[in-house]
Amino acid sequence: MITRFLASLASAWLLAAAPAASAAVYTLYAASVRSGGINSDVPVAGNLYSVNLASGNATLIGAIRLPGSKAIGVTGMAFHPQTGELYGITSEQSPNSPSSLVKIDPASGAATLVGDLGTMGSDIAFDSKGTLYVWLPSTSRLGMVNIETAVVTPIGKAGPPGSPAGIAVDPNDMVYVTAKGASGTLDNVDLATGGIQVGPPLTGAPFSTQINSMSFSPSGLLIAVNSNGGSPANTRLVTINTATGAVATIGALPDDTDALAFTNDAGSGLAPTFSSLNPGLRVVVVALSLVIIGVAASVVFRPRQKEPEP
Repeated sequence: MITRFLASLASAWLLAAAPAASAAVYTLYAASVRSGGINSDVPVAGNLYSVNLASGNATLIGAIRLPGSKAIGVTGMAFHPQTGELYGITSEQSPNSPSSLVKIDPASGAATLVGDLGTMGSDIAFDSKGTLYVWLPSTSRLGMVNIETAVVTPIGKAGPPGSPAGIAVDPNDMVYVTAKGASGTLDNVDLATGGIQVGPPLTGAPFSTQINSMSFSPSGLLIAVNSNGGSPANTRLVTINTATGAVATIGALPDDTDALAFTNDAGSGLAPTFSSLNPGLRVVVVALSLVIIGVAASVVFRPRQKEPEP
């Protein structure tokens, strides 16, 4: 009876802690970029935001700056699946370090330069093994990026110049690309040959111009930035059905948003710590813990019954 009671209390403790583990599964980040089209003498560079996936509401984290307060415009972001580091690539029209690979502190927006890509990229994505891919609009093909040197190795034959496109890698390491814009198709890339496998037509996008950036959530939902290509660019956070190509709007993003990236806040796989619980759950956990300790103590220290004399 006592054993069953203790097991019930332990189960209650786990149920109390479980919401904290599920409530912080992932965070969506976004970055804005400006080309200088608004005022070419004072180009406006990017900011880093956290985004509410349910509404698209963005909360400013900070300006994305290299050391020395050098402003940069970021056009693609991705978190490394093993190290958790946030990488970004800068626009070819960034006021500092254009077309470069950088690391970004997701807590502040502070950036450090890795190196010059040597070519223009429009979006990046990691596969599960930690290989970083970049879309190269000037040749309409995929490339691999060395995250230590920023050297880009193109995959497959060069194609004609195209518009900026978003790329994303799903949990099965399938690469998706929107090379033909928001009114084109959602295609796949053959990593062995670089060939494009045409997918379903995109339908329902608020703007027919561009899909600037894409990212899969840890649950497998494909999220994207849909832009009207203006200066400043109006942008929307959208979902894309990978099977049908149907696009659905979540909400408006800050003007000139041009990059998305998910991070897994529970990536360590560890149970939540006491400090990570909200105050209400802390009270429940403390109360249950005291009850368990009290019951266990009563079992250990209760007096033994005397055996009857023969």
